[in-house]
Amino acid sequence: MNKERYKKVSVVGGAGHIGLPLSCFLQNKGCQVVVIDNNLESLNLIKNNVLTFYEKGLEKSLKNALRKGMKLSDDIKEIVNTEIVIVTIGTSSNQVHIDLFERLINDVLENISSQSLLILRSTITMNDINNIKNNSNFIKKNINLAYCPERIAEGEAFEELGKLPQIVGASENDVQEKATKFFQKLKVPTISTSIENAIFTKLFTNAYRHANFSLANEFYNIAVENKIDFEDIRKLSTTDYPRLNNLPSTGYVGGPCLPKDLETFVKSYNVNNSLLNHLERVNDKFLDNIVDKCQEIFKEKKLIQLGLSFKINSDDTRGSGSIELYKKLKKSGFEIYPVDPHIGQESLDFELFNFQDISNKTDNILISVHHDKFKQLNFENKKVLYVEI
Repeated sequence: MNKERYKKVSVVGGAGHIGLPLSCFLQNKGCQVVVIDNNLESLNLIKNNVLTFYEKGLEKSLKNALRKGMKLSDDIKEIVNTEIVIVTIGTSSNQVHIDLFERLINDVLENISSQSLLILRSTITMNDINNIKNNSNFIKKNINLAYCPERIAEGEAFEELGKLPQIVGASENDVQEKATKFFQKLKVPTISTSIENAIFTKLFTNAYRHANFSLANEFYNIAVENKIDFEDIRKLSTTDYPRLNNLPSTGYVGGPCLPKDLETFVKSYNVNNSLLNHLERVNDKFLDNIVDKCQEIFKEKKLIQLGLSFKINSDDTRGSGSIELYKKLKKSGFEIYPVDPHIGQESLDFELFNFQDISNKTDNILISVHHDKFKQLNFENKKVLYVEI
């Protein structure tokens, strides 16, 4: 593989939450990156160093990457000039997403150069791999295929991209070697395995994390049913008791990855009559219990809801449990004033408020997502309920 061309990389879906931090990381490590994305609005903003979502350290990294020559394009044909193509858009178990991914891969294989290294990064299944390997362009062009799953926590990309071991899944030894060398040149530690194991590991990791968080919610639900304060139980069971140091907080189990990957895991491996099949009901019951608690504490059925993103200090509303809670509260008759300084109005189909403008509307405060910015607010003489403990 030519040393000069080895540094030329296309990142398909490169304007998104997974693709853009990776693109900047690669460019700043010495690769010549072309960001490929069909979202022209996002590309134009990125070109002018304007972020379309929050990621810690992204503003500085993007500025450096653009200064070093990172290119942006909405034309998939640009990948012909690169020898490594990384696809950062994945599937889910939703047929619409599966069809979109299949069309994208067909476009990639139609335009990719012969003998290129194709790296898939997001959630996929073995069915996706088999479809790719049976594609006539894949066969004719002798494409090298590796599955190198993204395992980065949102908000921690630039902390984790160079530190977390990169799982490299491939079916052929020479492809394994090419993909491993690519990451090792970036000073990223690697672990080699089969594509089958890489896919199972990606899905298992998120399914396990989903189950772990959900189990805490299930114990909370049981405590509520028996009129026991689970926060007291948590303190009693964890104080100076190291065996429960890793007990998760109760709270939302959402976001763009965990629920999707759990569902994909269950469908991909024909999981039936398992604990995993009941987790969605557990977490729905947890939200119902929060609504009941609000009705018990906030008698006038009016409250200020602080935080709507899927996790603290994030602007990402995908899979937000807090938004699901908002809907349940509205359905039960609450008058709600939602507040989230991290989220723009365009992200929601209901009105957002500034806390200072509505703080006198009610003394009832529901801290739904405890952003750092909320810690500066004055809740004196307010009745406050925290969702996550």
